[in-house]
Amino acid sequence: MDWIKAHYDRVALIAAAAFLFICSISIWWSAIQFGNRLIGQRAPRPKNASPPATAIELDHAAEHLQHPAQWKSSRRSGLFVPERHFIAANGLPATLQNTQVHPPVPNEWFEQYALPVEDADALDQDPDGDGFTNLDEWQGGTNPIDKNSHPDYLTKLHLISATEEPFPFMFSSWVGKKFALNSIDQSEPTQFLKIGDEIRGTRFKITKFTEKHDRNQYGTKIDVSELLLEHEDTKAELTLVKEKVATSPQSVATFVYTWGGRREFEVR
Repeated sequence: MDWIKAHYDRVALIAAAAFLFICSISIWWSAIQFGNRLIGQRAPRPKNASPPATAIELDHAAEHLQHPAQWKSSRRSGLFVPERHFIAANGLPATLQNTQVHPPVPNEWFEQYALPVEDADALDQDPDGDGFTNLDEWQGGTNPIDKNSHPDYLTKLHLISATEEPFPFMFSSWVGKKFALNSIDQSEPTQFLKIGDEIRGTRFKITKFTEKHDRNQYGTKIDVSELLLEHEDTKAELTLVKEKVATSPQSVATFVYTWGGRREFEVR
């Protein structure tokens, strides 16, 4: 013990050297064991190749991933396209599904030809410029956006009115085989005619005379004799009763033609 105390520094140095030697041996041994474990570890098994059919499906899947599908929606899809709303004639909100915007034309007809159903004057519009409105085209079953497809031009001819006119002459009196005829407005002198004569200013001639008498509301006997007239061109017949104004068979019709503008004319 006295020696250790006397040589304490030398003893501590020897002990430290011995400890370091033991540690180095331990590290060397651990390294050898780790290398042996790496050598003994088995390599991973290679993956089996996919069968041909599976490989094709995988190729298709990869191609689809390169070109993803695009979402498509219908025109009336409530999810992707909002419904168009309108203010109906009653002042309430309306849609194409619950309101006919321009009666009698259905909303689907406007959508079929991509026409502006929201326009107030949609029925009067002429998108193809053929002189026929959208209403005309719908009524005629034609294409409103094709200038070569349109209703018949006669559909633009409309009857405005048809009026009957009084015959301008009245059978006033007769003596024997002579018959007196006066203009109903007293603007012309009396004509004295016989059967076969033509009434001046007309194309009617006298073809027959029938003597007749009747009683009025007071029981008085009156002369109601008749003259039968015939139009020389049309052969239309007209009967004149003594002292009564007759209706002319030649009525007056007023027409309007609205293609390319508005034109009115009369036909007798």
